Amino acid sequence: MKVISVAHNADILVDTYQFHESVKKQVVSKLKEGVPTIPKEHTNVKATVHTSYDWEPKNIVFRNLKAYIREEINRHYKPGFIGETTRETLEESNFWLNVYEKGDYAQKHHHWPFHYSFAYFVECDKDHPPLVFTDNGYEVPPVEGTYVAFPAYLEHSVAKNTLDRVRITLSGNYSCTHP
Repeated sequence: MKVISVAHNADILVDTYQFHESVKKQVVSKLKEGVPTIPKEHTNVKATVHTSYDWEPKNIVFRNLKAYIREEINRHYKPGFIGETTRETLEESNFWLNVYEKGDYAQKHHHWPFHYSFAYFVECDKDHPPLVFTDNGYEVPPVEGTYVAFPAYLEHSVAKNTLDRVRITLSGNYSCTHP
């Protein structure tokens, strides 16, 4: 038997969201109200704040962001068209908030069995650690208002935050479903 390991040859979408200030305002407001968190030992994200995976499902600002990213994924990846006569529907599976304080990080992980994932930079500094795709070493520098969408099987991580300033991100997953 011969086993050959290769790095994934997958597209990663990186772009900005034009309504970033609205998103940031909503996140900051929700944080001031207080948000329930998942203990660090129950997730790959070792952040001070990691909300539940169904965070704020009725918030219109967040719903609009998720819908926009879903449409960008649909436009670029065209899920469900390979060998299919009907197109599958891409639906949101979950959505959560992460607040990385000094010393926080995200271990190498992937989001399979979901089909597509995203990260969105809400509040960050150019000196915060980038989002790193570990299979190929590609790094996405943190820039407020930028989203990164990618196939969910891609492994990624975030190095320790060495700054005294927080790094805030939103993340989510989408799944293809048959019509």
